[in-house]
Amino acid sequence: MSDSRYLHLIRQDCQLPPGTHVVAYCRDSGGEEQERSTLQQVDVIREYCAHHNLILDQFYVDDAKEAGSTEHRTQLQQMLTTLRTQFRQINDRTKRRKHSQNAPFGVIFWKSNRLGRDSIETRFIKADLRLRTITIIDLNRTSTGDTGADAVLEAFHEWQDETFLDDAGENASRGLASIVGMRDNDAEFRRHNPEWPTNDGRYLGIRPGIPPKGFHGESIKIGIRERKRRRGVESEAHIVQRIVPDKESGLWARCRLAWEMRREGKGIAEIMKVTRLYGTATAFTAFFGNRIYTGDFAYGGKVYENFVEPLIPREWWEDEQKKMTARSEKQRQQRLNPKLEPRRIASRHLLTGLVFCNHVDGEEHPMLGDTITENDVRKRWDFYICSVKKNSRGKKCDSKRISTQALNKAVVDKLMSEVLTHANLRPLADNLAQAMVERNLDAEARITAARSRLDEVRASIARLMDAIEKSGHSFSIQQRLETREAEQRELLAEITRMNKLIVKPSDIPKISDEQLTAFIDNMRETLMSDDVMLARAAIARFVAKVVVNGKTGTLYYTFPFHDITRNETLPLWGLRRHRVYSLEKCAKKVIRWLSDTLPAATADYYGPHPKAQRNELIRQRYANGENIPKLAIAFDLSRARIHQILHGQRK
Repeated sequence: MSDSRYLHLIRQDCQLPPGTHVVAYCRDSGGEEQERSTLQQVDVIREYCAHHNLILDQFYVDDAKEAGSTEHRTQLQQMLTTLRTQFRQINDRTKRRKHSQNAPFGVIFWKSNRLGRDSIETRFIKADLRLRTITIIDLNRTSTGDTGADAVLEAFHEWQDETFLDDAGENASRGLASIVGMRDNDAEFRRHNPEWPTNDGRYLGIRPGIPPKGFHGESIKIGIRERKRRRGVESEAHIVQRIVPDKESGLWARCRLAWEMRREGKGIAEIMKVTRLYGTATAFTAFFGNRIYTGDFAYGGKVYENFVEPLIPREWWEDEQKKMTARSEKQRQQRLNPKLEPRRIASRHLLTGLVFCNHVDGEEHPMLGDTITENDVRKRWDFYICSVKKNSRGKKCDSKRISTQALNKAVVDKLMSEVLTHANLRPLADNLAQAMVERNLDAEARITAARSRLDEVRASIARLMDAIEKSGHSFSIQQRLETREAEQRELLAEITRMNKLIVKPSDIPKISDEQLTAFIDNMRETLMSDDVMLARAAIARFVAKVVVNGKTGTLYYTFPFHDITRNETLPLWGLRRHRVYSLEKCAKKVIRWLSDTLPAATADYYGPHPKAQRNELIRQRYANGENIPKLAIAFDLSRARIHQILHGQRK
């Protein structure tokens, strides 16, 4: 075998006697940097069979298939189907050994990971073939002659292959994440695109895969692939896809129309008929669940805000997700939030989803809007009825129906006469203006702290670059440099976000009594208008719920700020009056809420008790889902120290 080129690279022994029939399987995951292409694998297997006098019946070859799954490897599936048809399983060990000696047959492959990178799947395929008395020959594994030792080595190699796949997947994910997060001021990108129209640090909008509906892809060059070498070409351009709104075809406007209709409570069938975005109703589930239409992109466990031009406000998307969750819960027959019930959202009744029946002591049942149609005997009558009474036919609740006209009038009158008044709104308006001034001061202080920290990070990066130039490349220095550069990007993003929160003194509103009067009058007109959807949205800002019991009822109201979760009450018909919510306390809560919504810009700004407040902030961010590595980078601490803070081993 003087012409052999590969025999010295593979195993020298053979478990099969000369003259045995075999088949071979080869696979290549694609790309020019594969360990062995399928053509090379074929040559190696031919040499091995010729050297050991094996009869090669057939090759099964899968080219350029992704290695993570065997579902689309047609040749592998065809080989397994053929072998399972030709060879039956023999469960008796003695009969199996005897049959393999009398009628041997083998399958040859380059490496065990050619069959499958998942260790469980690989073991299943091998076990299935061995039960059919088929000998498996791995050209990269040499037999020790000890069956037990061979089994242990094979299990180790399967684990090694699976670990390699996981590491490769993580590396690929990190590489894609760095590309997705590329901005227009990236030095490498600017070098290849000096005429790019923007240079303010915005995302380029690089997104792998098929562009979402309403967007189209554009190819841009972001660098050079030094490792991708072809004949006569030293390197090739690194071309990626960025997504931009598809406005010229009208698709962008149709997507906007679909969201507007959904916002108005329209059904999927009607939206599909008007917009013709998709041919099936199920496709709209992914459409309305896609965060990209808010301008944000969720990828790799991270949300890239302001990634592309937004189509809709974030509030629209968040409200739709709540409704989708509610619909899903209803399908699973779980208890549903009355305000999110689809039919209530599209109802023409003003207080739908807000009215509850308290006729049964200790229980509150949602009340439904219903109608008795007009006929020769009676006029049309709209009313609210307890859902439990209606569903149980009066057995579990015997409350009476309530006129929608009477209840609507009582709620609106009480809201306008005792809640939306000058006495309540004047202190709130004054304190909100002061809160904006205090928020500006707080944001400016945080920006100063962030800039100080940024100067330190930039100085550290400069020192690391000097170290690389003097001592050459080092993995530890490179890793530390990447950490510092990531910290620099986070600080720059934080400073940008804080600058956006600052309101110019001239823009801080000074609300006059005339403006408050106009607001109150506008609210009254809105609540009494024929546009039920608009009136319902207005009343939902102040009314938490209305609980009725016969001819009495209670209005639970609040002011529309996220931090004010405590609801106060007012009687509707004859109940004793409860204390009206303190507007001074309300304003203080609003100020505190505005301050709390500003996250700490850096790890150095914690007030008079640095360590205690820092540790508390670390625990809060960990409870909100931030992992230990990210916390270590954000606070410039070791992972072990973060672990000690979280688990109380040190103070």
